[in-house]
Amino acid sequence: MVDKYWGLGTDVPVPADYDGDGKTDIAVWRGSDTNWYIIPSGRTSESTTQVMSWGTSSLGDIPVPGDYDGDGKADLAVWRSTNSMWFVQSSQDRVTTTKPNGQRGDLPIGARP
Repeated sequence: MVDKYWGLGTDVPVPADYDGDGKTDIAVWRGSDTNWYIIPSGRTSESTTQVMSWGTSSLGDIPVPGDYDGDGKADLAVWRSTNSMWFVQSSQDRVTTTKPNGQRGDLPIGARP
């Protein structure tokens, strides 16, 4: 368990099971640098933070992690509000899937703009 403050006040919390162990991992998406900062549940320090770049805040991306490929691990995903497109990076092979869905002004369920 991490017992100190972690992240910045402008970070968007994106907790999910990124390592597939059945436990939610501590994670944030930082729009200013478009990085996902993930502390896997089995690790206990900031030195084990995984950093992955995905998304573009300047295009209105909203992080929406989930297990879109069904492998038991959360995939990095964003919904781009400017063109109503979903961008999902598979946790299996890092291949990107893009799908249109929604309208300008929509928000994905549970998303914080």
